[in-house]
Amino acid sequence: MATPIVSVVIPVHNAMPYLLKGIESLLGQSIGKDRLEVIAVDDGSTDGSGEALDEFAAAEPDCVRVVHQEASGTPSVPRNRGIEMARGKYVFFLDADDYLGVEALERMVEMAEENESDVVLGKLVSVNGRGVARSMFERDQPRADLYSSRVYWNLPCLKLFRRSMLEEHGLRFRTDRRFIEDLLFTIEGYIRARNISVVGEYDCYYVVLREDGGNLTSGGMKAPEHFQQSEGTHLQLLVELVGGLLPEGPKRDFLLKRHWEVEGLNETRRLLSDPTEESRRQRFEALRDLVLRWYTPGAGAKLPVMRRLYYELIVEDRLDDLMRLLREPADLMFAGRGDRVYATLRGYEDAVAPEPGPWLDLSESLEVRHWFKGVRFTPEALRIEGTGRIAPIPSDLIGVRLEAVHSATGEVVAVDAAHEDGHFTVEFDRAALLAQGKGVWRFEVVVTVGETERRAPFGGRLGGGLQGKARPRPAAVAGGRRLALGYAKGANQLQVSVEPRFTARRIVKGAARRAGLGRVKARLTKPRQQPSGVRAVRVARPI
Repeated sequence: MATPIVSVVIPVHNAMPYLLKGIESLLGQSIGKDRLEVIAVDDGSTDGSGEALDEFAAAEPDCVRVVHQEASGTPSVPRNRGIEMARGKYVFFLDADDYLGVEALERMVEMAEENESDVVLGKLVSVNGRGVARSMFERDQPRADLYSSRVYWNLPCLKLFRRSMLEEHGLRFRTDRRFIEDLLFTIEGYIRARNISVVGEYDCYYVVLREDGGNLTSGGMKAPEHFQQSEGTHLQLLVELVGGLLPEGPKRDFLLKRHWEVEGLNETRRLLSDPTEESRRQRFEALRDLVLRWYTPGAGAKLPVMRRLYYELIVEDRLDDLMRLLREPADLMFAGRGDRVYATLRGYEDAVAPEPGPWLDLSESLEVRHWFKGVRFTPEALRIEGTGRIAPIPSDLIGVRLEAVHSATGEVVAVDAAHEDGHFTVEFDRAALLAQGKGVWRFEVVVTVGETERRAPFGGRLGGGLQGKARPRPAAVAGGRRLALGYAKGANQLQVSVEPRFTARRIVKGAARRAGLGRVKARLTKPRQQPSGVRAVRVARPI
C-alpha cells in the first residue's frame, strides 16, 4: 500500500444514511485514491453504520480502513485512535454526517505544500440550515495572521493539520469532555502552527444538519455509564488554555475577546436560569473569579457595550445590578459628564464619575462616524446633506450640529441639525458666509451626548450616491463676491471660499464665450516692455 499524503479520520456513531454520502465524497476526491487514506472508527454504532463501513473497506481495501470499538461517549476517543493509525503527511477530520467538495482535499493539501502550513481551513457550506462560520472565507489566505484575521472565529476541528505538528506537541483530543473538545484541540493547533492558510474560494466542506437531530454536537452521541465528564465550564477551560499558552499582551487579548464575546456571554446568561439564589451566587462567584484573573481592558475594548458593562458589574461584585440588566436590557443608559461618556443603568445617570461604580467609561472608544452625502446652493442658502453619529451610542441619544469656521477671522457659524438616525440636512445662510469677507470656511461635524461633544473634519468621507463619483463643486455669486466649494488640501475637508466675483481669468473666459470662440486656453502673461505692475491678457485661438 502506497504512503498517502492525507489521512481522513472519521468518528462514526449511528450516522446512517448520511455516512454513505460522506464516504462516497471521499472516494471521489480529485486528489486520487492512491494519495488518500480513509480511517473510519466505528464508536459503538447500532444502526448499521459499522456494517456499511465494512462494505466500503471490502470494496476499497487500499484506501479505506475501519476499526470497531465500544461506545466511548465522546468523539475524542475515535479521533485520537485515528491519529494514532494515520500514515499521511496531513490529517483531516471529517464528521460522519458531512461531506466534501470534489476538489477539497487537493486544494487544501496544495495550499499547505506551497506555504508550509501546519493548519489549513477549507470553506464551510451550510446544508439544511446548519450554522457555519463565514467571515474568514471571503478569499484565499495563504498566510492568515491568527492575531488579526477572523480565523480564530472558526474553532471546530474540521480542518487539515500537519501530522508532524500533532506529534511534536502531543496534540490529542481530551477524552473527558463531550463538547468543546475539538475547540480545545484546534486552539492549541492554531497557537502552535508556524503558518495557517485558508481556502476561501472553493466550497470545501458541507456541514449537514440532520433531520433527526442526531448530530454529535446536538447530543446525538449518548454517553455510556462509564463516561465521566471533567469539571469546569466551557468558558473556564477555553480561557485557561489560551492564558496558559500565551503571555499577557495584545495577542492573548485578541484571542480571549472571542471567548468573552461567545462563551462568556453564554455563561453570564445562565445566571437567569439558576433555580435558587444560592446556586446563582455560586455561579456568579466562579464567573467573577475568571473575570478577575483573565479579563483585561484590551480583551474587552472591542466588545459590544452591553457585554462590557456586564463584565464591569461582575468586577464590581454587583450581582443584583447585573441581574437587572440581564432581565431589562432597555435599562442600559448613556450619560455625558464633562469630556467623558459613560454606559450605566437607569437611575445612575447623575452619579457617573471617574471612580469605579456600576458604569463603564466609554470615552476612549468613542468614534465619530460621518458621511458627506450632497451639497447645493439655493437662492438664499448653502444646503448640505450628511450623516453624523458617535459609536457606540444609539442615534436617538445624540445631538448633531455642523459648524463652519472662518480661516481668517475665526468666526464660527453653527447650525443645529434635526436628524433621523444621524441623517441630517442643514442650511447655512449665504449672506452670513459672505459677511466675513475674503477667506475660507471649513466645516466640522459635532456630535453631542449630554454635555459631552466630539468633533471631526466634515466632508472627506463620501456616502450614498457620491461614492465612486467626482465630488460636486458648485459655486454661488452674490454682489461682488462669489462662494466656491472646494476641499482643504491634505485634510480632505469640505470648505467654501469667499472670493472676488471678477478675476482676470474669468473676464477672459467670459469675453471668449461672448465672442463665440468656444473652448479656449486663457493664460496671463507678462508682455515685453509692459509697464511695471500691469498685466496683460492673451486669448489663445480656439482648440
